[in-house]
Amino acid sequence: MGFERSEVEGPKSVNFADFIQGLAAKSNLKVRVSGPELVIVPYDMGEGRAQNTFVRPLGKTGAGHLIVSFFSPALKMPAGQEIGAKTANDLLRRNSKIPHGAWAIDQVDGADYLGVIETHIAQTMDPAEFAAACFVTAKLADDMEKTMGADTF
Repeated sequence: MGFERSEVEGPKSVNFADFIQGLAAKSNLKVRVSGPELVIVPYDMGEGRAQNTFVRPLGKTGAGHLIVSFFSPALKMPAGQEIGAKTANDLLRRNSKIPHGAWAIDQVDGADYLGVIETHIAQTMDPAEFAAACFVTAKLADDMEKTMGADTF
């Protein structure tokens, strides 16, 4: 009682980009469609700073539900670059302290980025969860950029 979730209409009858645009509209967020499987949510972070969250399909659950990935980059990594053990350990420690998302290396349009990733199941995600996932990933990545003295994404 009190834990039930009503199922949200999933992307069965529309393509991924249209589904995400619909959730964004209900969340009062503007988006840029960069392809059928890549939607960008741009943020004005204040103080002249900007940040993007990339929203993409990630895969499916065992029950066939679509998993949506939210990824916000903080650092573009040169091809083949590895992060040092100290940095990796620091990021893993940060992961244990953030309530949503995790630091990861992900690929967007063929390039590697260090950033924050969070996932949700599309069929049960409501507009408030969509907006929160977009913002949390953007905020954490932008905070990291600030510590590096950058505002790239």
